[in-house]
Amino acid sequence: MSFNVLVIPEDFTKDEHVLKPVVERILSDAGRANPTVVVCRDPNFGGIGEAMKKERLKKNVVDRYPMVDLFILLVDRDGEAGRELKAASLEVGLTTDLRARNGRFVAEVARQEVEVFVLAGHDLPGGWTWQQVRSDPDVKNRAFRDLVREKGTDRLPHDGRKRLMKEGVRNWARIKSRCPEDIGSLIERLRP
Repeated sequence: MSFNVLVIPEDFTKDEHVLKPVVERILSDAGRANPTVVVCRDPNFGGIGEAMKKERLKKNVVDRYPMVDLFILLVDRDGEAGRELKAASLEVGLTTDLRARNGRFVAEVARQEVEVFVLAGHDLPGGWTWQQVRSDPDVKNRAFRDLVREKGTDRLPHDGRKRLMKEGVRNWARIKSRCPEDIGSLIERLRP
């Protein structure tokens, strides 16, 4: 039996290269056998404000993709402490809407941006501590940029996110240990 998963980023253009491999590993650790994981490209929300509108998610994603068993909204926290509460509210409301078709909606925020998952799988760039990375609301323009420069991926599409995540996910145990609030939470919540 197939298990279809749709990952909903705030903007797929760069985030898909990080989120697809991360969600595949999360689902594996959660005991979900052979899921088909796809990153939502249509619609492309283009930002956090649009990606966290319940009406838009319901009409343009949930209702539009009836073949999906599990929707995972995974967006940046960006230093906004209230974003977890908004995500939890979306999760409850949209899962309620999906009960009739045995679907589920899960919402999580990356602390602080999804690029943290890339950083978690690598040795940190010079001068950075893990506490600084986890607390920096603009980590993709600081520590992540330093990693891109150190690894020489700045000339690759999307700063080499695809390659960097492929390399980083090889250190999955380190990613899980460094990101318990988001990665660890998703693993626990997605167990059958």
